[in-house]
Amino acid sequence: MAVEEQARRALTEKKGKATPGRRSRKVKTTAKVEPQGNAITRPLYMTVDYFSNVRSELNKVAWPTRHDTRRLTILCINVTIASAIFLGILAVIWSEFMRIGLNPGMAWMLLAVIVAMVGGAFFMIRRGSI
Repeated sequence: MAVEEQARRALTEKKGKATPGRRSRKVKTTAKVEPQGNAITRPLYMTVDYFSNVRSELNKVAWPTRHDTRRLTILCINVTIASAIFLGILAVIWSEFMRIGLNPGMAWMLLAVIVAMVGGAFFMIRRGSI
């Protein structure tokens, strides 16, 4: 028992008192601040306050480095170009199917077969069979 008492005293000796628990801590209430100025100057005060709050929040942002920004911009442009090329190829293929004279039902069937073949190829590649 004496060892535990000495250990407890060693922890609180620097402050001279025990640290109060959260439940016993009194919550500070902030009084409602009345707006400053009159009807003419109040919008000006509110605008200045808004922009000062915006500036303080922007100071908290972790901005990316120049290298990261450049890398992500290049990635975004490449993905956009690749998507445009892919969708363009699909549009050309679809319009060729329509020009040949396949009825829409046959075109959907052909598209489903192509999607199944591409999906199966991806599945086989991920599984390691190919």
